[in-house]
Amino acid sequence: MSRERFELARTQFGQALARLHEALAENETEIVRDALIQRFEFTYELGWKCMFYWLRSQKEQVPEMVRPVIQAAFRTEIIADADLWERIKDCRDETSHTYNEKKAIEVAAFVRDVAAGAFDALLVRLNAL
Repeated sequence: MSRERFELARTQFGQALARLHEALAENETEIVRDALIQRFEFTYELGWKCMFYWLRSQKEQVPEMVRPVIQAAFRTEIIADADLWERIKDCRDETSHTYNEKKAIEVAAFVRDVAAGAFDALLVRLNAL
């Protein structure tokens, strides 16, 4: 994988994160919560793909699968907390295929309190590479 593919993915991740922050700035209503969760999902997807493309550009032989990418990103210090990224993945999985209002409220709070900060830290790290 080329450095160019990583650069494109990093740009897209930054754009997605900016869109997530737009939703985070709004007062939470049901519509805003739904938008927040959707933006969380695509920001997460672009985040782990960025990790994957960076690892591949560095000749890491990691499969294009979330868990191995998270572990390799932790090992190579792209992320500081693999368990947190596993939790982010689990939240994404819980919201992407079904709707449960109680779970949506929990995930929205998690995004506000924890996940957005992890995404911000990842972007800072990716921009330093």
